[in-house]
Amino acid sequence: MKRVVLLTAVMLVLTGCSGLKNIQDLSYIVAIGVDYDEAEEEFTIYLQGLNFSNVAKQEGTRSSEPIPNLIGVSKGKTINLAVGKLYKKSKPTLFYGHIKSVVVTENVLQHTFDDVLEVFGRNRSLRPNLLIFSTNEKLDEVFAAKGLYDYPPIYTVLLTEENHESLREEIGGTSLMRFRREYNEPMGAAMLPIISIDRHTWKGDDTNASLMISGLDLFQHGAYQGKVSGEKAIFTNWLNSSKSKINYDLYIDGDLVAVFYMTAGSLKKSFHGEEKDPEFDLKLNVQAELVEIIKSTSYDRLKEALGTSIEKDIRDLYEFGIREETDLLHVGDGYYRRHPKRYKELKNHYAFFLDSKSLQGTDVNVKISNFNTYNYEKEKKFD
Repeated sequence: MKRVVLLTAVMLVLTGCSGLKNIQDLSYIVAIGVDYDEAEEEFTIYLQGLNFSNVAKQEGTRSSEPIPNLIGVSKGKTINLAVGKLYKKSKPTLFYGHIKSVVVTENVLQHTFDDVLEVFGRNRSLRPNLLIFSTNEKLDEVFAAKGLYDYPPIYTVLLTEENHESLREEIGGTSLMRFRREYNEPMGAAMLPIISIDRHTWKGDDTNASLMISGLDLFQHGAYQGKVSGEKAIFTNWLNSSKSKINYDLYIDGDLVAVFYMTAGSLKKSFHGEEKDPEFDLKLNVQAELVEIIKSTSYDRLKEALGTSIEKDIRDLYEFGIREETDLLHVGDGYYRRHPKRYKELKNHYAFFLDSKSLQGTDVNVKISNFNTYNYEKEKKFD
C-alpha cells in the first residue's frame, strides 16, 4: 500500500513538467533594440533571436552552413505593446529568459531615456546583469552583425559578459543595474558604451562587418552631457576600471619614441579641508610593459616621460569633464560620502560642484615590469 501511495505522489510531481518545451522548440531572444519616433510618439522594437542551432555544436566542430540571424521588428505606443505584437506572430515561441543586451538609439537618449530605463528596470523577467548600450547605427544592421568567420552573434561585443572580455576589448559593456545606480547619483558620471559597426578592418564578403565599442555617452545626475570617443574614451574607461588594459603611445618633443601596454590600479583621491568645496589630489599606480622602442631613449628618460605624459592626459581629461560639467574621474563619490550634509544639499539642489582649481596635484607612479627583448641596464631595469 505504501508503494502505491509513493508511486502516485511521484506521478503527480512529474505531471508538473508536462508543459515544458524542448530547447530546440524555442526562439531565444538575446538582445532588444529600442528606437523612438518623437513625431509619432511611437516606439520601434527590434528583437535579435537565435535558434538552438545558432549556438549548439559538437565538440571541435560547427555547422558548415551559415545560419542567419533572426531579427523581429514591431511598433507600438509602449515598449510592452510593441513586444506583445511580435510575440503573437512568432512560432516557435519566443523565449526572453536569455536576453543579455539592450541597445537604445540617440532618439531614445534625447526624448524618452528615463521611461525606457524604468521599463527595463521594473521588468522582473530580465536579468539584473543585463548589458546596455547606445548606438548611432541602424538597429537591424547592428543585430545582423556576426563574429568573424560567420560565427554567431554571441561572439560579438554586444553579447559578451560585463568585464569578462574587457581585458581584451579595452572598453567593455556595462550592466543595466550598474548604469542605473550611477545614473541616479548626483556625483560621478554614468557612462553608456556606444556600439558601432566596423566595415573596413576585415576584408572578404559582406558578412565581415563587426561590432565595436567606439565611445561613451556621458550622463551627470540623469542629464545627457555629450560623449567621448576614440582614444579619450579608452583612456577614460582605463582610469575608471582597474581590469582594463590599454596600448599607450609615448611621445617626447612631438616624436613617437615607444609603445607600452599598461594596467592601472584604482585612482586614489585624497581630499583637503573640511566642509568646503572639494580640493583633492590624485594618485595612480601604473604597471607598464614595453612593447616597442621606436627611438632610442635612456631608461630614466623613458620612465620619467611616461609618468609625465599620463599625468598630462589625466589633467586634460579632468578639464574636458569640467567643460562638459561631468565628473569623469568620479571625484564626488568619495567627497560627498564623507560629508553627508553636503550630499543631502546636493541631492536637493543639484549644481555642478567642481572647477579647475579643485584638482590640486597628480602623482603617477610608473613601474615598467617587462621590457620584452630590449636591453637596459639591469640595475635600473628593476629599481
